[in-house]
Amino acid sequence: MNVGGEGHTLLNLLQSSLLADKDVDMAGYAKPHPLMDRSVINVQTRKGMSPREALLRSAEDAKIRVNEFLDKFKDGVARHRG
Repeated sequence: MNVGGEGHTLLNLLQSSLLADKDVDMAGYAKPHPLMDRSVINVQTRKGMSPREALLRSAEDAKIRVNEFLDKFKDGVARHRG
């Protein structure tokens, strides 16, 4: 799957979420050239799960994890400020 306009931060997060999915056998991404504004995500899934479904599910999981982190970070900052 081609992805445009995204950097390593988002792609690495998606890759780690994909690899945590029990229905995903392999996941990785590549930026074919540093001057190109596109990347390629490769996903190999187990039978019964399409790569697109796995990517969407993993993106939702990543969103939940990021929101949990932000909540904890905000709580920590608030406690530190007193």
